Amino acid sequence: MRVVSLGSSSSGNSLYVEAGPGGRTRLLVDAGLGVRVLQARLRLLGVDLSQLRGVLVTHEHSDHVLALPALLRRYQVPVITNEETFAAIEQGLAAGAWRSDSGKLVVSPTEAEGDVVIQEQSETTLVQEQSGVEIVTRIQESTLVYRPANNVPALILPTGKTTTVGDIEVTSFPILHDAVAPCGYLLSVGGCRLCVVTDTGEVTPEMLSMMAQADLLVLESNHDRQRLLRGPYPQRLKQRIISSTGHLSNDQAANAVLKTWRPDSIRWLWLGHLSKTNNTPSLALTSMRERLQNAGANLSQLHITVLPPGMGGIWDSTQLWHAPSLWDL
Repeated sequence: MRVVSLGSSSSGNSLYVEAGPGGRTRLLVDAGLGVRVLQARLRLLGVDLSQLRGVLVTHEHSDHVLALPALLRRYQVPVITNEETFAAIEQGLAAGAWRSDSGKLVVSPTEAEGDVVIQEQSETTLVQEQSGVEIVTRIQESTLVYRPANNVPALILPTGKTTTVGDIEVTSFPILHDAVAPCGYLLSVGGCRLCVVTDTGEVTPEMLSMMAQADLLVLESNHDRQRLLRGPYPQRLKQRIISSTGHLSNDQAANAVLKTWRPDSIRWLWLGHLSKTNNTPSLALTSMRERLQNAGANLSQLHITVLPPGMGGIWDSTQLWHAPSLWDL
């Protein structure tokens, strides 16, 4: 499995995942960048948009779906998401606009405009601490249902179900955000697992059980709480950010990592969806490291990266086999 961050911020998010011989199964997790930006960044990886098998959509906010109109209509790349989110996407396609994270409308770029779009700044929120990690039973398997509606290619994956897309097993699970039916994903290939948890206001036991299985965890670390509270945002927006359906603070991200800590293995952690106003990469990284060190965690077992708004981290499980020291404890 190869995973590449194509962009991670409050303005746009997308992950590229490939697996199988020759990377034959190619997926995106969200497509919140302009289509020209996606195209250019994928070309750096030797990938064309027409080769994508689908886009796993976590929720319908503009910073996660901005490129969908072009991907659907020009390249016929299927949306993979639950029924409720698909219905919200259909509404956005019909309206030609998406709700931003702050609730404002963001107009979809037209074919002629390319990536020229009025992009609203979306910011974010805090999590309430959960106690312990409750391991849940294996999520029931299901089959993707092809749902062509209004010429929109879609594969409906109900939240809480598992299916296979090419060489990648995909499990969805519910998260908490002010969208119609937001979800996270656990992707598995040959014993390697990627878990994506972003845009959530709390970390539930079910989410923790998914995170605990990950070799690579992509986790939101949106804001520093004190920086947010002292910052320029209106009180209404601050309250939304620290609500149970907003985004994770640095402290809450650290709490989640500690509750899923595995002292017998090596893990990779990508911190994403940082707020430009209420966080910095240095704050997010320092907060995570200090919390882990204070809890007695061995930081040599965890490789931490803060994802940038531009093209960022690359994780390739096949390379790990050629670096056995990474697996030694």
